[in-house]
Amino acid sequence: MTKASMGIALFYLGQVLLWGVPSWASEEAEALCAQTACYTIHWGRHNWMDAQEKCKSNGGNLVTMKSQEEALHVQDLLAKLPRREAGPEGQVRLWIGLHREKGKCYQQHQRLKGFSWATGGEETDYTSWLREPRETCTGRRCVSLHWNPTAPGSSWLGWADGPCNVSSARPQGYLCKFSFQGMCRQLALAGPGSVTYTTPFGLDSASLAAVPFGSQAAVSCQGRAPGPFLVCRAQAGGGFEWSSPGPLCASPRYGCAYSNGGCQHQCLELAGGSFRCACRAGYLLGGDLLSCSPVDYCGAQPCRGPAECRGRPGGFECRCPAGYELAGDQVSCADVDECLGEPCQGGCVNTAGSFACTCPPGYEPAGPGGRRCRDVDECAQGAPCAQLCTNTPGSFLCACRPGYQRDSDGASCRDVDECLGEPCQERCVNQPGSYQCLCPPGWALAPNGVSCLSGSSPTTPGSAAPSLRPPGEEEPAAGGGHPPGTHPATESPAPRSDPTLRAQPGGAEPSTLQPAAVSSAAGPGEPMMEPDADQATDGPKLLLYYILGSVVVILLLMAFALGLLIYRKRKAKEEKKKARSATDNYCWVLEQAEKKAVDNDYR
Repeated sequence: MTKASMGIALFYLGQVLLWGVPSWASEEAEALCAQTACYTIHWGRHNWMDAQEKCKSNGGNLVTMKSQEEALHVQDLLAKLPRREAGPEGQVRLWIGLHREKGKCYQQHQRLKGFSWATGGEETDYTSWLREPRETCTGRRCVSLHWNPTAPGSSWLGWADGPCNVSSARPQGYLCKFSFQGMCRQLALAGPGSVTYTTPFGLDSASLAAVPFGSQAAVSCQGRAPGPFLVCRAQAGGGFEWSSPGPLCASPRYGCAYSNGGCQHQCLELAGGSFRCACRAGYLLGGDLLSCSPVDYCGAQPCRGPAECRGRPGGFECRCPAGYELAGDQVSCADVDECLGEPCQGGCVNTAGSFACTCPPGYEPAGPGGRRCRDVDECAQGAPCAQLCTNTPGSFLCACRPGYQRDSDGASCRDVDECLGEPCQERCVNQPGSYQCLCPPGWALAPNGVSCLSGSSPTTPGSAAPSLRPPGEEEPAAGGGHPPGTHPATESPAPRSDPTLRAQPGGAEPSTLQPAAVSSAAGPGEPMMEPDADQATDGPKLLLYYILGSVVVILLLMAFALGLLIYRKRKAKEEKKKARSATDNYCWVLEQAEKKAVDNDYR
């Protein structure tokens, strides 16, 4: 046995000891690796459970197609199949990892219709149902992928459900998916030779464009013994590379002429027929001396503070988050004062990377982001006033009902003692928010609620006594005492309620604001009363009665005086007649002296 054959035998023996015999050693398989997963096709009629077990025994699962990207990877893999693999109907049917357990029913509103993936999860962003699944809960249902390689244009993929165990309905094979941390690039040879890759899931292939982490590569150069044997491993700084540097199968005979010397970017000829690989600007030569990777300019963290480093060809750039802007040194961030743009209706407070809006007292933040201010209705929050409350922009006002006045704190109300102003003709009794006039026995309270009238019916002719009110003051019509919420005849009637006022809980009906000196008002819980129309006409009638009564009294006094005068004149005449009748029998004789005096007068 030659050294070459012994090396090959030892290599494959190592593969068997390391990975074990693949579960599909007798089955033909195709594979495609991309990003962090490998997809494989395996032929043979198995039920769904057996297919899942075969995939799982090698570290994978039946394939999932949760996104359009995964569907494209599967489609690229199927494109490698020869047309002869298609079934009698020109279609290829393969198990995928979608199934529905017995007792779980069809769900029309769900994208997966009640099915779930073998790896877990019942929701997905991608579906490709050929038809609606069967609506049953009595048996287990499994999904197969249908692919038509003869379809015009690009091949189409579709899902169809069916029984999981029936032999006649079993697909021709199944699809597996194996996930990995990353991939190594395909090995490039600087001279004639071949490479065979052995993956962790036991598949040997020479056509993998990306090789999963943990795979081995057997290199065979033309005219040389087999070797070296390489392993895809993780780099210390991140990424994945082969364990042995290149170039592989290099020969002075070929230099850069054969496959660019195996270099990914540039191959540089050296003296003596040798060469070396180089990378374009912004890239570094890898540990295999063949591959090139972008320079990690952000590895040294050149950006300061909240700045984020972004690599670019030939360098890097620092980017600042929202609320910051790039400073003059181009590596740090400076805070943006958003308040300069006056974004708030009220006040604005700049903060690191942002800002906050404030509102004056009596207002609260509103609108998107709290940038606007809205008036707070204090009257609706906790009853700040004892009786009446009126909301105002940014504040509120307290008021009291008639018969009360605001206390020194501006919110509470205290009763006004109307009796201090002596509003009653006789006795006054103060009440909460009002007062009441009382009259002595034998007197009745006038309709105005203030005066007292003799008798019980002041409007009955002959029953009214002379009023004790000052001359010229009208007497109201008959009625009861001073009603709550009304005013004496000498005061203005209470105005109507103002709808802008709001009564506090437990208070009376809102009314117009009255000065503190209002003499009477409705009591707590009593509605305000409007003056009676009939009562409003009693004043003129009573005035007319008083005038007529006064005229009658004057006429009676004049008649009495006239009668007395006539009587006295008659008595005087009667006395004169009696005197004349006593002297009629006498004759008067003048004396001498008197006679001379009379004669002298005539002369």
